[in-house]
Amino acid sequence: MPLRSDWSTATCPIARAADVLADPWVLLILREMFSGRTRFDQLRDATGAADSVLARRLASMTEAGLVAQGDPGYRLTHAGRETLPILHAHARFSRMTDPDGPWGLTVSCARCGEVAASSDWCSQCAAPLDADSTRWSRRSMGGEPFDLITGSAA
Repeated sequence: MPLRSDWSTATCPIARAADVLADPWVLLILREMFSGRTRFDQLRDATGAADSVLARRLASMTEAGLVAQGDPGYRLTHAGRETLPILHAHARFSRMTDPDGPWGLTVSCARCGEVAASSDWCSQCAAPLDADSTRWSRRSMGGEPFDLITGSAA
């Protein structure tokens, strides 16, 4: 019995996107890849996924064009990098539903330092919040901003 419906051929673009992106493991893998973790062992340790689960998700993400396998690990493709606003929307939603929660993720513009009020654009300098211009800080990391791509302190 399948775990869920197959919407890969649906005429609705939201259903087609959900076919690829609605899996929580995929979102967690994307989060870690945006944080600079690209090797299988890094992704496994950071997400807590079993090897078989991670291997299946990475295969489906490769097939969907979100990631490409390289040496020594995986890399986000252009399509994969375009998912960043989706992760930002999830982070913003989480803060709205639990504003005082201990695991908040703050998204800010690396150009001007403004905390993002949108998932994809900086309201201060009107620049896109893409992987090259976004800083994340998590309370669980001491609230210190870090570079989204390299995962190092900003």
